[in-house]
Amino acid sequence: MHYCMYLLLTYSTLFSFIVFTHIFQNGAFGEETYFQKKLHTFYAKIEPTVVRIIDRLLRNRFLNGTRPGRFFLKITGKLLWFLPHGVVIEHEAALRLIDNLPENGTHIAIGPCVCKKSIGVKEEPYVTDMVIMYGAEAYKAADPEEYVYISKEEAKKLLKEFREHNLIHEVFACFKAKKWAFVICNCDARYCMPTRSQLIAGEGVYPGPLYATVDSEKCRGLDNCGLCYTVCKFNAISKDNDGKASVDPDKCMGCGLCVYRCPSEARHLTPRTSYDPKFLPIEHTHPTLVHKS
Repeated sequence: MHYCMYLLLTYSTLFSFIVFTHIFQNGAFGEETYFQKKLHTFYAKIEPTVVRIIDRLLRNRFLNGTRPGRFFLKITGKLLWFLPHGVVIEHEAALRLIDNLPENGTHIAIGPCVCKKSIGVKEEPYVTDMVIMYGAEAYKAADPEEYVYISKEEAKKLLKEFREHNLIHEVFACFKAKKWAFVICNCDARYCMPTRSQLIAGEGVYPGPLYATVDSEKCRGLDNCGLCYTVCKFNAISKDNDGKASVDPDKCMGCGLCVYRCPSEARHLTPRTSYDPKFLPIEHTHPTLVHKS
C-alpha cells in the first residue's frame, strides 16, 4: 500500500513538472501543446541564422540610412509578426515576474545572448538570455550544454547584475501572443536585433506600461549631470529651456534605467493611460494596472 502511494506521488510530481503551468494563459498559467514546444525548440536551433540575416539587413547603409530603406525595414518587421517581438519592462516588474512564476517544474534557464552569440560578439555580460516558462525547456532541449536551469533567487540576482550594466529588460513572445511569451531578454541596445530594429525603423519592441517623468526642481540639469541622457537608449531625453532634462513619453519605452541612475531622485515612472499590454503577461508584471489598461 505504501509503495503504491509512493509511486502515485512520484508520478504525480513528475507529471506536474512535465505538463502543467508552462505558459501564461487567462491571467494564470496553462499547459503548452506538444506542437508549441517542438516548434519553439526548432526555432531555437535556427535562431542564430535568423539573427544573422536581420543583422545584415540592419547594417545595410541604404536600408538604415534612407527613408525608403527604413520604410522597407518597418514593413518587413510587420510581415515577420510571428517572430519574437518584445515589450520593455522596468527592473521591479522583471523581479515581480520571476517571483510570480510557478514554483513547480523547470521554468527558468539562462544562456548566452542569442544576438551576441550569432554575430560573434564576446563582450560581457554574455550569458543574459533568461528563458522562462515553456521557453526554458525549449532552449534547454535545443542547446543543452549552454543553457542551465536556475532558481528564482539566482534569476533575481542576475537581473540586478544586468541592471548594473545598463541592460534593458524586455519580455519577448512569438506570434505576438501571451501564451508564446518565453524569455526575459536583458538587452544591450548596440547588439540586440529587435531593439536595433526599433531604433532604426520603429518596429520590433513595444513600450512598457510605465514612462519616466521628471521633477524639474530636483533635476540638476543635463550639463551638470546628464546621467539619464547617457543611459537612455531610445533617445527620449532632451534639454528644456532651463537646461533640465525633459522626457518625450512617446519615445520613452519605460525601462527605468534613468530613474535608477538619477542621483537627485528627480525621476519617477508613471503609468500610461489606455495602455495596451500586447502580449505582456501584465497580471504578473504589473498586477495593480490590470484593470486600468
